Amino acid sequence: MSGEERPPHAVLVRSPEKFSAPKVAGVLAKRAKAPALDFIPAARRAWGIAAESLPAAEAEALAAELGAAGQESVAVPASLLESPPPPEGVQKAELSGDGFDVVSGRGNVPAARLSWTRLSVLCAAAVEVRATTTVTEVKTPELGEQVARLGLSLAMGMPMLKKSEEVKRTVETRDRRLVCDLLFRDPARLLRLEAHDLDYSLLGAKKGYGAEQNFCLLLAELSARAPRALHGRGARALLGHRPVAEARYESLDDLAREERWLAALASLGAAL
Repeated sequence: MSGEERPPHAVLVRSPEKFSAPKVAGVLAKRAKAPALDFIPAARRAWGIAAESLPAAEAEALAAELGAAGQESVAVPASLLESPPPPEGVQKAELSGDGFDVVSGRGNVPAARLSWTRLSVLCAAAVEVRATTTVTEVKTPELGEQVARLGLSLAMGMPMLKKSEEVKRTVETRDRRLVCDLLFRDPARLLRLEAHDLDYSLLGAKKGYGAEQNFCLLLAELSARAPRALHGRGARALLGHRPVAEARYESLDDLAREERWLAALASLGAAL
C-alpha cells in the first residue's frame, strides 16, 4: 500500500508517567513556527494524544520529533483511537480472588464479576463541585438606630420604629468530589466509584472511619490486584500518598480525555 493510500494516523505519547504538556506543546509549536505558550492549554486538554488525525507519514514524523524531545510516541491508525463507554455508577461491590464483583449501583447496573486481568486502566480524580443556593436572612436594625427611632416615637406620639427585613442573597459553595474509574476491556466497560456514595464493606478488616481514607485504601487494593492496569495521574498521586490537590482535575470531562488516551495505549499494548 502506498503512502497516499494509508489511513489517517493519531499520535500517542507512550508513557503516562513521563507525559509533559509543555514538551508536547514545544514540539507542536516548532512545527507551526508559533510560540509554545499558545499550544500548552490544548496539549494539557488532549493529554497524551498529540494528534487525532494526520496523514500517516506526517504522524510518524511527529512521533519521531516527540521522541527526540523526551516524549516517546507512536503513530497508529486513527480508527484505533476510541472513547471508553459511558461510566456506570457502582455503589456496592466485593473483591474476590478472581475479579471485581459488581453487586449494585445507580441506574440498575447489572451484577457481574469482572476479571482482574480485564482491568486495563485505573484512574482517580478530585473534582471540584460548585453549587449555588439562595439563602434568606433577617436583617434587624442596629441598636443605636432603634433607640433613636424609639425617642422620636415618644416625642412625636407616632410609631417610628423600623421593622426587621428579609434579605435574600446567593451563596456559592465548593466541595471536593473523589471518583475512581475502572476501565475493563473485552468487552469495554467503565465502572465509576464515588467516595461519598460507596459501601466500603468490601475492604473488610482494612476499612477505616473516613471516606477519603477508605477511598485511598481501596485504590491501593485495586492496584495490587490488577498490577498491569495503567494508572492515571490522579491515581498515581493518591497511591503515592501525595496531597489530594495533586489529584485535582478541572472536570469529569478532563478525566474522560485522559482515560481515552490510556485506553488506547492499553488496547494497543503500547504503554511504556
